[in-house]
Amino acid sequence: MKRLLMDTSNQYLMIAIYDDDKCLEKLQEMGSKRQSENAIPALSALLERHHQELLDIEEMIITLGPGSYTGVRVAMTIAKTLSVISPVKIKAISSLAAYAGKNKCVSVIDARSKKIFICAYEGGQPKTNEQLLPISDFATFMKDYQDFTVVGETQVVNYPIVDVDLADNMYQLALDVEPIDHVDALVPCYIKDVEAKKICL
Repeated sequence: MKRLLMDTSNQYLMIAIYDDDKCLEKLQEMGSKRQSENAIPALSALLERHHQELLDIEEMIITLGPGSYTGVRVAMTIAKTLSVISPVKIKAISSLAAYAGKNKCVSVIDARSKKIFICAYEGGQPKTNEQLLPISDFATFMKDYQDFTVVGETQVVNYPIVDVDLADNMYQLALDVEPIDHVDALVPCYIKDVEAKKICL
């Protein structure tokens, strides 16, 4: 099976092509400010190098947020468009989970306004709800996860940057995920919106 993996939701532009279980090539570069400009050219170049067409893709795996409002929509729009013109299967992975993979990690994403998106994972399963947290509460959160590695946009909580392989993490997680039945109804995950509704209630 030919698979295309994309994450444009946060600090990286990540694109990978898999043929069955083999990764043919992956790109993972910092590019949060220009993902909407760079994603299509980078994808086209990657496909061309491996003599593939977009319509050859049988399964596409993307992240659905939380993350940048524009960034999350880049890969999702490509996936939705592809699903209209081909029988491709679409799978979606949490952006927080993508950083952790099946490792024992606390994933952190900068939510701006001195807040973070955060969740703890072990073996590919969340140990907490994905949530929006003031950065000032991060140390308290970590008291329950002192032996977990902090991954993601770690600089916002003054932790060292940890290299992660987003392509491999997403591929491994997607093995346990069912394809989306109604891709046209797929929407980004915005934890901020949920939090805002709670405040208003």
